[in-house]
Amino acid sequence: MDLFERLPERLLAWLPLATHPPLSQLLAIVLVVVTCLVIVVLFRLRRRGGRHPDNIWTDGIEERITVKAQPLMNGPEVAVFNLLLMAIRDHFLLLSKVPLRNLLQLRVDDASSKRAVAQALRNVTVDFVLVHPGTRLPVKVVFLEKPDDDVLVSPAQGWLVEALFLKVGIEVIWLDQDIRYSVEQLTNLLGLQEET
Repeated sequence: MDLFERLPERLLAWLPLATHPPLSQLLAIVLVVVTCLVIVVLFRLRRRGGRHPDNIWTDGIEERITVKAQPLMNGPEVAVFNLLLMAIRDHFLLLSKVPLRNLLQLRVDDASSKRAVAQALRNVTVDFVLVHPGTRLPVKVVFLEKPDDDVLVSPAQGWLVEALFLKVGIEVIWLDQDIRYSVEQLTNLLGLQEET
């Protein structure tokens, strides 16, 4: 406490007001508070100025990056999407290109299994999701089988994805991208045909 009491005298020894102890102590306290405020403001401005939270410079980034929009779906996927819209319009909402992690909440007990499951499911994207409009929960998922690139990397990954969806009660439907389906065919494949 002795150091704190002598601090104002040392800071203001050069001022003529130092001869008045109560006034000099008050001025020293004000000077310390103002200095602290200036340091805090400068520190915050320095942190905000031109840096992203991940310490990546963002000043002038638009000059260093070329950006171009890309299609969300290819031609056959758009065709299936439009047919699905017509087939489900009275039953479900339709979403496309949804990452699996946005559809399922997984809890894995041990660390090694957690890593294996996370690695197997990391890049899985569901082509189309049929969502119940009331509960907002996925009811059916549709994968397109594409001859040129596999949606799922391995048969084990495909089995795991289907098992997880079936465990939670979400139906998995596989469609061939090269087949031209009619609305009636899709309605039947989705199990939405009208009962007569």
